[in-house]
Amino acid sequence: MARSRQPKLVRRLDQAATVVKAVTGLLRQMSGLLRQLVMMVGWLVLLAGSIRLLIDPPSTLSPEHFITPGAGAAAVLQGLLKLPTRRLPDITVTARAPEA
Repeated sequence: MARSRQPKLVRRLDQAATVVKAVTGLLRQMSGLLRQLVMMVGWLVLLAGSIRLLIDPPSTLSPEHFITPGAGAAAVLQGLLKLPTRRLPDITVTARAPEA
């Protein structure tokens, strides 16, 4: 009985690993897309804030006037910085030969 169940378990674990790998790839693609979206919005915010400071300069500059361009610059930097990804080693599961 134990011998007949083991290949089924190995097959189900292999199918589950395939699903997990597919979902991991999808999540990586989605996070890359969101990172690019944040970077594009950051450029737009940086541009809009800088243009606003150039067109309508305040009489005295205070830190509050740099919040919008600063937020855009932070978003751009976040989009440019890539965190190192940890790659897990591929683990293959194989059935053991029946012991005599």
